[in-house]
Formats: sequence, C-alpha cells, structure tokens
Amino acid sequence: MTIPSTTQAAAFWQPVLFRALVAAAFGAITIFWQEPGRTVMAVAGGLFLLLSGVAVWLLARQPAAAAHRQLLLVQAGVLAVTGVLACVFQTVPMFTVLATAALLVSGGAELMLGWSNRPAGAASGDQVQGRPAAGGSAAAMDSAAAPGAGSVLARDWLITGAVSVGFGIALPFFSYLGPHALLGVLGGAAIIIAVVLLIAALSLRHDARQAAAG
Repeated sequence: MTIPSTTQAAAFWQPVLFRALVAAAFGAITIFWQEPGRTVMAVAGGLFLLLSGVAVWLLARQPAAAAHRQLLLVQAGVLAVTGVLACVFQTVPMFTVLATAALLVSGGAELMLGWSNRPAGAASGDQVQGRPAAGGSAAAMDSAAAPGAGSVLARDWLITGAVSVGFGIALPFFSYLGPHALLGVLGGAAIIIAVVLLIAALSLRHDARQAAAG
C-alpha cells in the first residue's frame, strides 16, 4: 500500500528534526571543544550515537513507516547499543571500533532504505524525492503518485547513508591521532547529516502544514 506523501510528511518531520538537532549539537561540540580527552570523546560521541538511535526509533514507530520498520529498528538498535558501550568503555580503540561499526551499519541501512524506496517519479523534472517541486502542492503530488512511489525520505537516506559509510571507512585511519581527531571525523559526518536532515525536516513540515491548510 502506498502511503501518501503528505501523510508521510506529517509523521516524519518531527523525528527527522530531532535527529538533525542532535547531530548539529554534537557537531558544534566537536568544533568548539579544542582539547577533548577520552572521557569527552566517549561521552559526547556515545550520546550522539545513542540519541541518534532514539530519533531513528521514533521514526520507525510511526505507522507511516511500517514498510521500513525492520531496517529502521536495526539501525536504531545498532546506534543505541554502540552509543551506550562507547560511554562505558572509554578508550580510543574501543571508541574507534564502536563508532566505525555504528557509521557503517547505520549508513548501510540508510543506503538500502533510500535505494529501495526511491519515488517512481524521482527521475522526472516535476518532483524530487517524492516531495513537490517548487511552486507545486503536496496534495497535487499525491494525486499523481503511482503505486510503489516510495518514501519522501529516500533521497535523504541515500545522502546520509553515503556520508555515514564514507566517514565510517575513514574513521579508523585517524585512530592513532587520538580523541580530538576521532571527534573531528565523527563531527564532520554529523554536521553534514544535520544540514541534510534539517532541510528535509523543514520541507516535510511545510508540506504537511500546506496539506492540512487545504
């Protein structure tokens, strides 16, 4: 069953915004905390992963996300577990392993979600990612959506998934440089994810409110 894009927008924008704010806050910490030690690295990084997992879980529990729930729950579980373990085992090697695993698994899940849920009309010039083109209405896009039109988050998942996998591959190579470098790499991924998801959340909120206004 195809879930209308406006229904998805109304259900998804708040969890997506929450994850964006978590990523933005963590990214800011990595920029402004000049000399983080192992404790700061473990706690800040662990909380970032844990709260990201909570945000994904909040998304997964939405009825409109039923078709994506299994992969989202895997992603949420991995992020949450690695986040807790990072807070407990406050060492550079363990943090490297846990953060790398979180990025690779989470990113891989999002790439699968994005690829398998691409909108049917994503390649057309009239709509992008299942959201209406500029000047169009969400309701009009819904009426034109074909069965199996995918998810409004498909393109965002592809971007954030690619970012997570890319930074996850790179992270171990910075382990020997210590906490500051590891937080810098993870923070770089977080900042990109924050920007992508903030734009997505605000766009989805706009679409949902526009549809509700009639």
